[in-house]
Amino acid sequence: MENLKVLISKYHYTKKPPLWLNLLLFLPLFILSLFYAAAINTKNFLYKIKILKEKKVKPYVICTGNLTTGGVGKTPIVCEIANYCANTLKKKTAIISRGYGAKLDNKNVNIIKDYSKTHYSDGALCGDEALLCAQNTKNCIVLTSRNRQKAAELAYKNYGCEVVVLDDGFSNRKIKKDFTILVVDSKKQFSNGFLLPLGALREPLGEIKRADFVVISNKNDRDISENVKEISKKIKTDKTAVCSFLQGGFYDIKNNLEVHPSQNKKAIAFCAIGQPQQFYDYIANSFNLTDTITFCDHYSYSQKDIELIIKKARELDVDTVITTQKDETKIKQYIKNTHGISFLAMYLRADFGGGGLFGAIKRGVANETK
Repeated sequence: MENLKVLISKYHYTKKPPLWLNLLLFLPLFILSLFYAAAINTKNFLYKIKILKEKKVKPYVICTGNLTTGGVGKTPIVCEIANYCANTLKKKTAIISRGYGAKLDNKNVNIIKDYSKTHYSDGALCGDEALLCAQNTKNCIVLTSRNRQKAAELAYKNYGCEVVVLDDGFSNRKIKKDFTILVVDSKKQFSNGFLLPLGALREPLGEIKRADFVVISNKNDRDISENVKEISKKIKTDKTAVCSFLQGGFYDIKNNLEVHPSQNKKAIAFCAIGQPQQFYDYIANSFNLTDTITFCDHYSYSQKDIELIIKKARELDVDTVITTQKDETKIKQYIKNTHGISFLAMYLRADFGGGGLFGAIKRGVANETK
């Protein structure tokens, strides 16, 4: 089930790719990356000289983005920030997601969750990241739209939002950000250092200067101290925080009951996220992981996909299948009658452990909304 997109993602993060893979991918991806670099550098230059201008909106805009393609742990961080603004700072808060991969048309603004109710239950319909935000925040609204400015204005006008948190949006410069956070994976860092599609960089490293804060996400990284030092040298800023993602546990998707892991328990795992191996590493620490099945990021599952996963489980004499919370949002309707096979989701806890990020957010929000 690994397609070309998954293969290219592996190429981005392999320090010494095999010769056959280099021969296959390097030249065509290098040529395409030159065009991409020309486009992204031209856009940033036009904003720099004010020919293109960012639009200021009424709410205080916090952008949480990343320089590379997905899988850095950005969405859980968005939820932490939104919960902090809504429940600690007591500010009316909205999360705005692009709704990438969703079946809903994101040309207009879609209301995924208002303060009291989540209006969707299928992540394939409304967007897996948007539904994950809806499920993991309290007293927040969640909107999707490719037009972040329009969504922010609607959040202010219709819901009185004082703060909006953008889930992604660093490269989208049409809306002015008041506080910008870049998330960097401690292990994957900046891939091979090349721009898309030769590497995983969406923007040149020099654009880090547009960020107010850098969050280094630690997902089971045994070399975290050394990797933080290495990243700090590259980004040249002391405004950093480390967010450690700790395994929170496992629960049965059908009944939401907690399930205790065991190394004696055989399991297979599947996911459709940006960095699947990091997820599999978590599973291998808790279960006897016998096989993995990887789909491309934001993949929309079908009944046939679930049937193939179940078939694989039965062939391996496994009765436990594990996925991520993000993938859970897109499979619930397909696993209602999977007798004899338990589908579990793993959840992570985000622990900032200091670093000054929330203090900086508090000062910024207080100054802007007083």
